[in-house]
Amino acid sequence: MAESEVTSNIFTLLKGFSAKQRSAVIDFSEFADYVRSYAQHHINENAGLQAYLGSTDETLEGDLKKLSSSRQVVITSKSQGSQTIFVISSFIEQYSDRYKDIDVNISIPFPNTNDIPKNVPTNIVTKVQGGEQIMNFLDGRDSSDKTLYAMDFGKGIPDLLFPSSVSVNMLIKLALKKLQDLLRKEESHDYFLKKLTNANPGKELTIKNFFNHFVQRPEDAMDALKINGDNFYSWSQMCYFIRQDYNKLKDLTTEDINILQSIFIIETTASYYKAKTAEKTAKEAAFKEFDQKLASPPYYFNKSDIEGMKDSRGKLLLGEYTQDELNEHIKELHTPGPGNSLPSLLLFKLDDGSGFFILKEKVMAVVLRLCNDARSVIRDGLSKEWYLALKRFETLPEMKDQLAFEGCLERELAAADPILYAILHAHFLPVIAFEDSTPGRITLYRNGELVSYSELLLISRAEIYSNARMKLPFYYTIPGLSWLISLIKNAKNKKKDKKKGYETVAEKILTEDKEKSAAKLQSINANDKSGMLSRAKAIRTEAAGVESELVPTTSTLDRELEGYLSEWNDRLDKQAYENLREDINSLVRDYVRKTVRTFKNDNVSLERIQSLAKSLEESPSLLKIKNHPALRRYIELYMVKLLKNLPSS
Repeated sequence: MAESEVTSNIFTLLKGFSAKQRSAVIDFSEFADYVRSYAQHHINENAGLQAYLGSTDETLEGDLKKLSSSRQVVITSKSQGSQTIFVISSFIEQYSDRYKDIDVNISIPFPNTNDIPKNVPTNIVTKVQGGEQIMNFLDGRDSSDKTLYAMDFGKGIPDLLFPSSVSVNMLIKLALKKLQDLLRKEESHDYFLKKLTNANPGKELTIKNFFNHFVQRPEDAMDALKINGDNFYSWSQMCYFIRQDYNKLKDLTTEDINILQSIFIIETTASYYKAKTAEKTAKEAAFKEFDQKLASPPYYFNKSDIEGMKDSRGKLLLGEYTQDELNEHIKELHTPGPGNSLPSLLLFKLDDGSGFFILKEKVMAVVLRLCNDARSVIRDGLSKEWYLALKRFETLPEMKDQLAFEGCLERELAAADPILYAILHAHFLPVIAFEDSTPGRITLYRNGELVSYSELLLISRAEIYSNARMKLPFYYTIPGLSWLISLIKNAKNKKKDKKKGYETVAEKILTEDKEKSAAKLQSINANDKSGMLSRAKAIRTEAAGVESELVPTTSTLDRELEGYLSEWNDRLDKQAYENLREDINSLVRDYVRKTVRTFKNDNVSLERIQSLAKSLEESPSLLKIKNHPALRRYIELYMVKLLKNLPSS
């Protein structure tokens, strides 16, 4: 140790003394003398050495006990009271050098526990199951460089000594080289090649190419093992035949033990990379299905929806990939493209702060469908509300003033469909609307501003007002009589404390529709005379549960059916449009009528409905329909509707 490296660290002093003695086995008294002498010479340079001047045994023993508890040394005591220190790091260096020697001369055997001198305690090693530890190393789960492992390979094979300072790739490379060295020998080469080809009739050329490539090109062996792919069976079979022959031997030579150890290492590595390949394939398939889900109805998804996506068997996709991998995938999709162009996956937020993701390619289709859905709800709601107001001889501001009407439409739209309202105010919509070139595209912007809500929803104030007036009784049109009635009505209205139960007509209609749907289901169940636990009643209840998963809280089953119908039904003629709808409905009804017999009481789940809808959607009779994602969602919704109205059996 150089004079400039003065230290009071006992472990550093111990390693230095071990190197000086060229031995990993140190006598305690000799080391104590060395520490005392070292302290006397360097006390002026390091005050920490003060504790080791004079009688140092007690202090030194305390320090060594700490090293022993941290598995850096092993201490034994003899009957005469003398102690011996075994420096594990020195053993690690010793066996690390052995692996370097093997790399130079492959005939040198792997070190094993039989090589440990008899006077050395066995607890200098950490015994582990070989296969498990190799996989831990390959996974990077054991980065310690202060452990001497004794790898148990089982079946009477001596434990392999492996210092953690040596990389696992070195161990695998040496195992491959030992196997290659065996198979280069003429008698072994021909013998094992013949066994392999005989076991694979019809694949002789493939097997021969695999075998010869392994033997003749050792530098490629490691990469071939990592990307074994279709060759995994060949690796496995080759190792099996060699191990089978060597297991028959009764008295194993050192070379035989090395071959069996090498086979174990190679088989473990091949299994590891096969599992990783399968895991990678499954992960890629899961992300492919995830991307398909993003392109499927309802096309917009919050974080909970994304994490809860399932495959066709109803198994969560989050499991095939990790949460971090999912976040990274979403981040990649959400990253702007070249020239700071919009990413393929966009994010928009509702007024309450909740965020939703939507694919760029689906934005305009969603806007168009939701506008159609909102139009009918808002138009019909306002017509009814204005009629009732006129009947009470009330005049609402939005009836006469276009600006007030636009404000009314905005409030109604925000309540009727928060998703559409959020997309219309998203930062990305102007760019998408400008780039949109789909047939029948709608104009969203004029002079850089969003068009009016009346134009967007195709709702005319004059038309609604006219329709509401037309429904009034005839005497409302007689000036004198209508004036007199209005005085009486207004007087009565002033005495009443009118309370609006809803801020918008859209909320009112939505609540009424849901109440009617619940009442209808309750009525059907009440009229079911087959008992509380009837099969039909259970199916209806389960179908209602599926409905809550498929239908957004701001919509109804019938509205969703109409919305998706307009997406896949591209017939322009009204009669052809209705005919196609009825054809599909009839097909679904017949299909449900046949399959419902196989349902159990608890068999109506979202996954089951989706599976049935997919089977029907992929039938040859429906191949000509273009928008299959929308068609599949329509079939799912219609199946739920049929099951909710299932008659008693």
